[in-house]
Amino acid sequence: MRDREFIPCDACGSADAMYLIKLVEGELAFCGHHYNKNKAGLDKVSYEVIELDKKEPALPTLETAE
Repeated sequence: MRDREFIPCDACGSADAMYLIKLVEGELAFCGHHYNKNKAGLDKVSYEVIELDKKEPALPTLETAE
């Protein structure tokens, strides 16, 4: 189950976006297919790529001193 609303891919409009690409001029949202297809060009002009719905691993519990 997803914790966010549907964000359409800016290239095809039908697939759910998996990546949010930050550019100086704005943002692009791409599905996995269109991100991979355009990755080489995006790497040259983007300053950040956010993988949407990425699950971060749980942090280990640290022992506490008594």
